[in-house]
Amino acid sequence: MADGVAEGFSIGVLAARAGVTPGVLRTWENRFGFPRGERSASGHRRFSDVDVALVRQVLEVRDSGLPLQVAIDSVVRAQEAGEQRSAFAAAAEAVAGVRPLRLHRRALIAASHAVEDECLARGDRAVVLGAFQLGHRYASSRQRWEELGRTASWAAVVADFDAGTDLDADLAASPVRCQLPGDSPLRREWAVVCLSESYAALVVAWEVPAATGPPTYEAVISTHRGATTAAGRVLAGVVRAAGGDVPPVAARLLDVAAPVRATSAVDADRTWLRALAELDPR
Repeated sequence: MADGVAEGFSIGVLAARAGVTPGVLRTWENRFGFPRGERSASGHRRFSDVDVALVRQVLEVRDSGLPLQVAIDSVVRAQEAGEQRSAFAAAAEAVAGVRPLRLHRRALIAASHAVEDECLARGDRAVVLGAFQLGHRYASSRQRWEELGRTASWAAVVADFDAGTDLDADLAASPVRCQLPGDSPLRREWAVVCLSESYAALVVAWEVPAATGPPTYEAVISTHRGATTAAGRVLAGVVRAAGGDVPPVAARLLDVAAPVRATSAVDADRTWLRALAELDPR
């Protein structure tokens, strides 16, 4: 690799690749501290392809109608969430005093179906994201999620998909299917995230290691918007890291500063009553 490439490139090159002028980026740097880049050994600020992607994301979010400061904050937070990589940890840290529950698969399936069904019933073009650990676990829910992908404003799932099958990773599918990196904590996590202007709901869990017995999960189940957006930003970060696009409508909903309403008590009650109805053996 040539030294110039290894050390990154100048703000002029960054501007050309992102489709703006160097003057615009220098104004952003002075006012908002973005883009950050890194200092080279010679003391000059240098940038990378990651910075190009971030600038383009800011432009997309700004063009959706958000102020520039909000757009920059949203993209930076999404990048930081993607670096965190654990949806469970992000959700648990987002709400002070949250107490995870130990649950088996049956209870988690009921809670997940409740959130998915409420998203479908509302018909409000939500953003819906999921983590399935393994591709074959997604396969059992494929019909439900393809319907979610058809009716949502954006839907994406992440898993360890089997290459060469009809369920391999596909960034052009609906919902988007994104391959998890080999070292991703999400390979042991289960998540369903639903976000709209007036509704937020989350089921997120990690599988507790056990030598014997049925799988057990430690879970956060909530209609708290902060926890839901925190987990959603991690999942969206995985899609971005894999080369996928997060549309402006999704970026806006995943931004905690966006002007959206909290989930009402009526909507929260209806969601969890759905879960209880599925658990009822009758």
